[in-house]
Amino acid sequence: MTLDPDVAGFLSALRSAGAPPGFSGAPDEMRERMRNAIESTWDPAGFAPVKSVDDIVVDGLRLKVVRPLADGPAPTVLYFHPGGFIMGSAHLMQDVARRLAHDLGAWVVSVDYRLVPEHPFPAAVEDAAAALRWTVDSIGDLGGDPARIGLAGESSGANLAAVTALWARDAGVPVAGQLLACPVTNFAARYPSVDENAEGHFLTRDDLAVIRWHYVGDDEARALDPRVSPALATDPGGVAPAVVGVAGFDPLRDDGIVHAARLLEAGVPTALRVYPGLIHPFFGMPGLSPAADAAVTELTGLLGDLLGGTEETA
Repeated sequence: MTLDPDVAGFLSALRSAGAPPGFSGAPDEMRERMRNAIESTWDPAGFAPVKSVDDIVVDGLRLKVVRPLADGPAPTVLYFHPGGFIMGSAHLMQDVARRLAHDLGAWVVSVDYRLVPEHPFPAAVEDAAAALRWTVDSIGDLGGDPARIGLAGESSGANLAAVTALWARDAGVPVAGQLLACPVTNFAARYPSVDENAEGHFLTRDDLAVIRWHYVGDDEARALDPRVSPALATDPGGVAPAVVGVAGFDPLRDDGIVHAARLLEAGVPTALRVYPGLIHPFFGMPGLSPAADAAVTELTGLLGDLLGGTEETA
């Protein structure tokens, strides 16, 4: 496997700048670094055009609702941001939400789920389920199609999407598809990719240890809980069809591959895409390289196929 040249240049620039590890320091320090890193590179003029972006609060849960350009019933994507369950927000990932809305011609509900350590497990899981329930009950009143709802997320957000897909199956809530980009799916295992990509590729093995400590701690029973490790669900059959995208140089690469294999074994229609030259979290960084942008386009299109959506034309 060869690292994408543009990605290699990005990593070299980080090393030259002496950037600290993303998951070093106290949670507030991590959050501030992430906020500064993202907002300093924003170009709002380059955000995908949409009709509107509204912030709403439902029983204390903050949601950012993105309306597509086209009128008429449209599919909806419930999107969960990355950040290791510790940082990130719907605000910081609004460019991703807007692109999903534009490219799919879909409503996007981006979820500001509660973060650890202030809000321990299962707070984020409960927020994810509540967001899906609200979307099913309310999106039709806004103009979306409640029969075509998909889940999407990256990294920790992909974990929540996978967990929510299991919850939806058990609760009888209809979900048309799920997109899992660079998912973390098993906190009870250490797959080979963790050591193969231990350092030097943005997300590191040490970062994963910090994430695990904050989300799972030393509670091994929690690590085995399918609401934490969806790959350990006794029977994943019957969940929504899945699209799983992983990066070759991601320590979480094998988490996604193993989860996709389990879904396939259980009879769940699943499309797995491995992008050898990319890193974690490529889905939220499409400007990183043309290869990352193409990967985002492909994965989004596969989700669109599951939702039966219509792409925007403007």
